[in-house]
Amino acid sequence: MMALIEVDNVTKIFTMRSGLRNKLLPRLWGRARAATPTFEALKGISLQVEPGESVGIIGRNGSGKSTLLKLIAGVTLPTEGEVTVRGRVASLLELGAGFHPMLTGRENIYLNAGLLGVRRAQVEEVFERIVEFSGIRDFIDQPVETYSSGMYVRLAFSVAVHANPDIFLVDEVLSVGDEEFQRKCRRRIGELREQKKTIVFVSHDLGIVNSLCERVILLNRGEMINRGSVQKTFEYYLRQIGQEQGIHTLRDGSLETVLCDGRLSLFHGGQELSSPSGFAVRIESMGQIHHPTDADWRVTEKSDTECRARGRFSRLPLSLIYRLKQVGGKVRWDLSIECEREVSLPAISAHLALNTAYTQWLYGDLSGTFPELLPSDTNWNVLVASERTALEAAASAEKEEGFAPVVFRLRQGEHDCRLWWANSDYVTNSRVLQATVRLPERQAVYAKGVHTLFSLEIDTGVERDKLQHQLRSRRIIESGSVSARFEMGQIRIAYEGKEITDFLHLYTSMLIEHLWNDSHSLQWGAERAEGDAIVLVGESRRFPMRQEWRIRPVPSGISLEIWLENREELRVQEYHASVVLCREFEHWRTDQEEGVFPEFDPQLQHWQHLNASYPPGHTITALSSEGVSITIETSEQAANIPFRMTAINTMSSEHARVLQALCPSESGRLLFAPGRHLYFAGIIRVEKKINPIVPPSPGAEGTLQEKMDG
Repeated sequence: MMALIEVDNVTKIFTMRSGLRNKLLPRLWGRARAATPTFEALKGISLQVEPGESVGIIGRNGSGKSTLLKLIAGVTLPTEGEVTVRGRVASLLELGAGFHPMLTGRENIYLNAGLLGVRRAQVEEVFERIVEFSGIRDFIDQPVETYSSGMYVRLAFSVAVHANPDIFLVDEVLSVGDEEFQRKCRRRIGELREQKKTIVFVSHDLGIVNSLCERVILLNRGEMINRGSVQKTFEYYLRQIGQEQGIHTLRDGSLETVLCDGRLSLFHGGQELSSPSGFAVRIESMGQIHHPTDADWRVTEKSDTECRARGRFSRLPLSLIYRLKQVGGKVRWDLSIECEREVSLPAISAHLALNTAYTQWLYGDLSGTFPELLPSDTNWNVLVASERTALEAAASAEKEEGFAPVVFRLRQGEHDCRLWWANSDYVTNSRVLQATVRLPERQAVYAKGVHTLFSLEIDTGVERDKLQHQLRSRRIIESGSVSARFEMGQIRIAYEGKEITDFLHLYTSMLIEHLWNDSHSLQWGAERAEGDAIVLVGESRRFPMRQEWRIRPVPSGISLEIWLENREELRVQEYHASVVLCREFEHWRTDQEEGVFPEFDPQLQHWQHLNASYPPGHTITALSSEGVSITIETSEQAANIPFRMTAINTMSSEHARVLQALCPSESGRLLFAPGRHLYFAGIIRVEKKINPIVPPSPGAEGTLQEKMDG
């Protein structure tokens, strides 16, 4: 079936009118008149409206809605392109259009209906219905110049809907009528829909558009934006409702970032990834929370892929400054504040609210599932505390198509900034990543001037199945068949893609004042690269010390160098570096002895040391039934550290084997003066033996050592 309305690549340009002064003065002074300015109201619009279809047109003031309707009605002609309309058109575009003010209402019914192509005899048939519907029977013989605006609308709408049009065009004029008449109009338009009339409806009232229209067209500065469904179109439009000077949209490929009065909304492929709350900043000062909507926003610089915006608070002596740059599926958001004078700001946080379609979260080396939001959730639920120090986080929607994974990468500003994941309350209905700068009250004073808070990269270009690897790839060392991944104070080791370490993996621990301080309890920062090595630093919250790990690849394994840095004198009872292995490892060997890992004893509630003696040594090896061996070998750099190489069985519940380089105190305490000390230096090597080892049987030839040597 042929479309009733066809708009083909239509552009409409208006000439800007100027006053008489601007026209006459150049002539009087003998000067050439400047070129007349123009305004491009519509830019390359193309659409089709099928018979019986109800289409809504929405957009901000000045977006071109009324101009498009006038082109369809034939009131004005396009500058470029073509508009084709098939069928009788009834239009209600402007208040009183087609009415003569000195004629009565009765006379104007015939006049207006005639303009719509309705013959007088046809008008006679529906005249009483027109008057009855309009509700102005008592004034029908009065000149319309005496009518109120509401009476104008009643009569004009009544004539239009009783003209039996094929196409009905309605502009925002309906908002002039009272609520009772608006309800009557909506019912009448509903009847026209049931009669398969074609309706094009312009309104700012999204509720009316939603109830009357099955398709919605969004216009933005003369351009048509196609968002697919009605709901997606509404969502995109709502994110841009604000003061014109504070709104800008960045576009690059399938990624769009909408800035509206300090709130960012993220779209990918037309799908909104952010929740209605968007990405917004909250500032705490003097016991009150200040939101970006409290500020007066101005976009001061803008292009398709970059912008700079400033929001000045009326109740705070400061402005928020945004710098946004979008390229290659990534948005970079630089956030600063400019203080007009000294001001106390204990906490500044960015709330990055995502759609609840996201079900999985990643935070540095940690990962998990977002809990389902329930009506009983009246408070926010923190999933990863801000005590963690990861500078990367991500979210993915495992079951929802169209929701691209989102990766967040944080770069610190003047103060320490923390990321943390949370579920919002049920009403807010969001997954929220927060980037928070929080200072002690006495240190929370910002001096006059500009202060950099943080820079956040938002990446939507990572494939879902590569998300975890890419997020953690900078903490992975690979050497042949061996891979080692640092994860919050431990190293997970795999051979030929199969992980051979277990729950604690490779980790360290120090016994201080009878308390074990494990490496995974330290606060680990971002990694940095030094040549082929990665360097990571973990800070203790309990003691004035930290560890620095340097990990690099070596043939068939990794080199690990650990340094201890303490600010005060540190007394340690003992410490170790250990590798916790899966239960498939069955044999062990040190420089002095060898043995078999026994079966796990369910009665033991502690780890079981297997050595007969503990003299200092340099190597310890374990071998699995599949012939995979793993060796800890200390280097010459650590030759002066008296490591005792120890084989251990964990408790039955943990079900793992342990190789440990233990450094005990000969005199009850190891004393570390303030400064930098070598904690461990060595190689962890993983290899495959030619002949897999089977448990020795009575009378078997050869020693266990010969079997481990392959």
